[in-house]
Amino acid sequence: MISRRDVVTDSAIAVVAEQGVRGLTHRAVDALAELPVGSTSNVYRTRDALVTGIMERIGELNTQQLERLPDMFHSSGKPAQEIAVDFCMSWLTTDRNRFYTMIMLSLDPALPDEAVAAKQKNMAKIDEFVMRLAKVDAEMARTINSSVMGMMVAELIAGTADRPHIESFMEQFLAWMGTAVTPA
Repeated sequence: MISRRDVVTDSAIAVVAEQGVRGLTHRAVDALAELPVGSTSNVYRTRDALVTGIMERIGELNTQQLERLPDMFHSSGKPAQEIAVDFCMSWLTTDRNRFYTMIMLSLDPALPDEAVAAKQKNMAKIDEFVMRLAKVDAEMARTINSSVMGMMVAELIAGTADRPHIESFMEQFLAWMGTAVTPA
């Protein structure tokens, strides 16, 4: 069963994705979640606490998704490139609100210190996952994340989730990695 906190936070993620960072208010979250007025402020007293809660929830959801990825590699029989494309497509379609909100809040210069810490923790977990999966050092993991994330942000900005473009990017990127990476 989903907790009240998760309902509020998931709704807040959707508010940012639909209305932008400026549209994030306790009332907007209450309305989207179809909760009585004041429900969000009972969970998160301040806007900063709400923003921090969003960043923590995004990290939690990202971690859950990343933890399932190795099983997909083993059970699906798909090549790594196809699974990577599926993962990117998921973040650009099914999980678009979460990805968009993560990017928008990460770029916010007024992000509260606690939210910055949650963002950094999330990015560190993504880097650690890439280090384990690709068997690369921390610097190369950041390079991989920056490259793939940059492509995904470009798709987000363009308003597309063009699978052939993402497949082409991954093919070229993995070919580059094959020549550039020395295992850690």
